[in-house]
Amino acid sequence: MHTDAALSVLKTFLARSPRSAVEVQVRLGHDSWSWRHGDVEGMELPVFEVGSVGKLFTTTLLALLVQRGELGLTDPVSRFFPQFPWAESMTLHQLATHTSGLPRDVFPTWQMLLRGRQLAEAFGPDDLGHFLLRQPRVLRGAGKMRYSNVGMALLGRILAEACGKSYGDAVRELILEPLGMRDTAIDHEGYPAERLVQGHDSRGRRVPPFQWRGMEPAGVWRSTGEDMMKFLLAQMGASGEPWVSLAGLMVQPQATVGRGTWMGLGWMLSQDSRLGRVAWHSGGTFGQHAMAGWSLDIPVAIMILTNRIPPWWHHLSPGRSLEGLPQKLLVALAPERFSAGCGGGCGTGRC
Repeated sequence: MHTDAALSVLKTFLARSPRSAVEVQVRLGHDSWSWRHGDVEGMELPVFEVGSVGKLFTTTLLALLVQRGELGLTDPVSRFFPQFPWAESMTLHQLATHTSGLPRDVFPTWQMLLRGRQLAEAFGPDDLGHFLLRQPRVLRGAGKMRYSNVGMALLGRILAEACGKSYGDAVRELILEPLGMRDTAIDHEGYPAERLVQGHDSRGRRVPPFQWRGMEPAGVWRSTGEDMMKFLLAQMGASGEPWVSLAGLMVQPQATVGRGTWMGLGWMLSQDSRLGRVAWHSGGTFGQHAMAGWSLDIPVAIMILTNRIPPWWHHLSPGRSLEGLPQKLLVALAPERFSAGCGGGCGTGRC
């Protein structure tokens, strides 16, 4: 691997979108590469907040229960929560693919931008149910892709009901323990304080550990780069069954997100000229930002963890977007494999 070129890409990115702590984990074929920068240099297994990347634990749990015949994707929400006025017409498939019509958040966007952290910290475990009861019988936009933290939180509650235990325990027993992900959890208090990476808001100010009680399935997980790579490799089928069979279920396009991007069960799906078909997801809390991705056509996976949420406009700038960094990094690490002239042929794995 061309690590010097990769480091140059990372340093250029950090000059444009500063983060005082970064961890990168890459798997390319049988080769691995990792890099830690700033506050996490020398730390033993630093723990980051992965934000909405944690939604993939929720949809993976759904896929496992479907595979075992305990649930069906077409099961209505009313099977578990008949009290919601729209529950009979909404399915688990819609919740997992963000096509339920439920709103993005329990608070309006302008409130989330102005004081989202304070609102989330004041939110209680029962508040989600109260919010869902107030939704109209006919949800506007049902059937179309509309990203929803609310819908994913509801899905997690349903899965917990189906398992007869808490959502966190269900994920731990069916996903984390089988994969050896010992450093992945919801509650920050379960970690030694010195292992928790300090988060920062878009202005660089320190923020407390992220919590949003009642919304855990939507992205309140913490993990390490090593644990997240175990999860990605399992998604790629490298950990045997039942994971090999899950991939085909989770990465089938289910809804259109935008031009060249589709929604699977939790995974965003895109076609890349160098990497082939790519499954990916990014995640942000009020102080940290992460990106996960892997190719369906080439044995490559990448996880990037950072300790600062960028200003919103960084997502629109190619040089500042964390979501655009994995491709640049992989091309720098293996230019002979991901050269521009290769085009879609990289999907053969022979480039």
